[in-house]
Amino acid sequence: MIAILWFLALMAGAPTRILAEQNQVWTGTLVDASCYTTDNSQVGNDHMDMKGCATACLRMGRPAGLLTPDKKFFILLVPSPDIASYAGKTIRVTGKLRHGSILVDKLEAKKGEGWENVKFNTMM
Repeated sequence: MIAILWFLALMAGAPTRILAEQNQVWTGTLVDASCYTTDNSQVGNDHMDMKGCATACLRMGRPAGLLTPDKKFFILLVPSPDIASYAGKTIRVTGKLRHGSILVDKLEAKKGEGWENVKFNTMM
């Protein structure tokens, strides 16, 4: 009887764990997280007098971020040099939310009316 109750209790929590592990999808602007967290008006690729600033920072390995239309900000756990050329552009990210950051499984960039798959090296 105790084993059955233990099994039922274990199964009751299973859907919550399964849902937590499922991928989610976010859409927004790819930003240089360093510049954005310093000055949240820095959402494009050009910052102040520097053309392509966000691209340059991401190529150096600074963290990438996603800024959603409702102004939610997430650090993207993905090699930033691999996605640097999309800085300031609209992206769609598929992944898992981990401690406020997104572990990226798939990244797409807006291209015309559709989406272009962005290739990046996997972290692990």
